[in-house]
Amino acid sequence: MRQATMIFFVGVGSGTISDITRYTAYKLKIPFILFPTAPSMDGFTSSGAALTIDNLKTTVAAKAPEAVFIDNEVIDNAPLTLKKAGFRDLMGKITAFLDWQLSHFLTGEKIDLDVLETVKNTYLKTLYAIETKEFSKNLLEGLIISGLMMTKVGSSRPASGSEHHISHFLEYHGVKTYHGIKVGLATLYILRFYKHFLSLSKDEILGMIHYTLDIDAWQDLMRRYFKFAYESVIRANLERVNRLNDKTFREELIKKLVEKKDSIDKIIYETLTIYKDLIHAYRFLDMPMHYRDLGIDDALFFIAFTCAPNIRDRFTILHLYEFLGLTQDVVNSF
Repeated sequence: MRQATMIFFVGVGSGTISDITRYTAYKLKIPFILFPTAPSMDGFTSSGAALTIDNLKTTVAAKAPEAVFIDNEVIDNAPLTLKKAGFRDLMGKITAFLDWQLSHFLTGEKIDLDVLETVKNTYLKTLYAIETKEFSKNLLEGLIISGLMMTKVGSSRPASGSEHHISHFLEYHGVKTYHGIKVGLATLYILRFYKHFLSLSKDEILGMIHYTLDIDAWQDLMRRYFKFAYESVIRANLERVNRLNDKTFREELIKKLVEKKDSIDKIIYETLTIYKDLIHAYRFLDMPMHYRDLGIDDALFFIAFTCAPNIRDRFTILHLYEFLGLTQDVVNSF
């Protein structure tokens, strides 16, 4: 008798290796396992793969691994730069969660509170372990749990929001540093949008009901800043953008925003209680705090917040500010 053989893929490495292995295994319908060598990103246990398509980072359907094998000594001795990238990727859940809850309040998007609580506990556990010997262990645990929660809900929503869209835009324009580093930087600036939202009165929001977006100017912007992908970007977003000028849609969303303002403010205030601890962690780990620290020029960084809502059809604070016409007000404060 012929002995049966089992064919499976083995991915040994971190982010890129993980995504390539995951997507290839998915397409070929072959099981796979992973051996992470650094706690640098949260996709190890995810069922989605981050691939670059038309020069634009996109999350596509794939599959989760059969198992993930971890050698704590390998993780402890991983390069500090990769740990910093993983830490900032994990801290990106702070704004991703705010975006998810914002969408729940304003669009009725389904939200899983158990998932929110589970991932929140892991990122807080890691945040408060930065000066302990448990840091690497907690970090990888948080990243793995984040991936499991993405698999549970069937999308990257628990782990990715406006901060990731900014990172993807910067990657598209050739900003060379680890994905997590860009995510962590963007997180700080997205929090500025949420702080700005707290300062808005209900009367000011009602005053935005007659704002209109210049569609021709928007298309010109997409052609300029998505040179290799502008056709697909415009095609994917044109209906959404046209809707921003629809009178009925504006009236309904403005009404809902005013009704939910107090509830949204509450979750923002609750989230911002850890802001000082987050800043302390960034400084303790000697991580970039300003976009110029990464060599990003003013013009590119500022326009990122206008272009990012077109990266993915996922409602975030940047979509809300696009709708209100207030994006530039926040960007001008940078």
